[in-house]
Amino acid sequence: MKKKKVFIALKMSGIAGQVKLGGIFKYLRSKYGNNSPWEINLARSLSDLTERTLHDAIDARTEGFIISIPGVEESVTPLAQTDKPTIIMDIHCPVMEEREKNIVFIRNSAEDIARKAANFFLSQGIAHSYAFLHPHTLTDWSKNRFHYFKKALNDAGQWCEELFSPHEASKLKRPTAILAANDDTAFELLKHLSSKRIKSPHQAAILGVDNDALICENAHPRLSSILPDFEKEGYIAAETLDKMMSGDSAELRTILVGVKEIVRRESTLERTNAGKLVQKAVTFIDKHAIEGIEVDDVVKYLRCSRRLADLRFRQLQGRSLLDAITERRLNEVRRLLAGTKEKIDSIALACGYPNPNYLKNLFKKKFGMSMREFRKCQTPR
Repeated sequence: MKKKKVFIALKMSGIAGQVKLGGIFKYLRSKYGNNSPWEINLARSLSDLTERTLHDAIDARTEGFIISIPGVEESVTPLAQTDKPTIIMDIHCPVMEEREKNIVFIRNSAEDIARKAANFFLSQGIAHSYAFLHPHTLTDWSKNRFHYFKKALNDAGQWCEELFSPHEASKLKRPTAILAANDDTAFELLKHLSSKRIKSPHQAAILGVDNDALICENAHPRLSSILPDFEKEGYIAAETLDKMMSGDSAELRTILVGVKEIVRRESTLERTNAGKLVQKAVTFIDKHAIEGIEVDDVVKYLRCSRRLADLRFRQLQGRSLLDAITERRLNEVRRLLAGTKEKIDSIALACGYPNPNYLKNLFKKKFGMSMREFRKCQTPR
């Protein structure tokens, strides 16, 4: 059998590239056993992937390419000018996106990563705030992860702060839960929190992405991380390229691959039934507090005793159910005072306070100024 020349460029210094390569070999073994028809030329780093390298590979009649090394935009120009079957994995490469024929993009799903992270944090039920931390250099994939993380939290009635530096994390209301764009970013965040004597996970639960064991196992505390299914990406890349080299058209131009698992270590707390109960209460309060609900309404929704509900809520949130209801209502009051011209009596009714005078007294006690004074201090939107 004549061997097919295949050029594979993977960043082998990190866990992702190594596992993707494992997925490629897994496909070849499952399809061909020990008689793989591929003759592989492997580029292991950006320095191995130059225009000259690709020119040589094309001139040598290489039949297929798998490219997954960041920063290759200029290097791949020779490949972009051909119609050679090509797989691009997890990198932003505009020059290749202009190609219309024989090209498939395989990416880990930003939405699946973000939603898995949000659900993981929400199930713990302890956070007073949530945030996403970008890497030093802002990238499209990081923006996408933030977008979907924020959306997942918003869907659950929670807000998400966007951070561009570990230093900004110190200002978050604690306990907080932070998704870092990747493990490197999470590692730097843990170092900063330690320098500020902010303890993880009880004051700040931190979750990375990639599950790079060298980073995660040497962080203090050890870093919990989301593991994208890199092996599946490699397997699909090899399977798709194999079909393309045999003359078949790719069914999809873009293939998204989800999360394999969340690897839990000491930077996050364990999921508990108490955490699930508290998060259920937080979500209910966020949605219904301004309707004038009472603590008994929350307890009825939770289907447990008032004593147990308040005990678990205090343990994980550091406040009572009544405090949470009041805080949610007052946040809405402040939003309406700052962003609308509604009359104060109307705002009181809209936020679950049938007696405007009660709200006026409560507001002044909480914030040290009257509602009218607060409104004057705000800049109209």
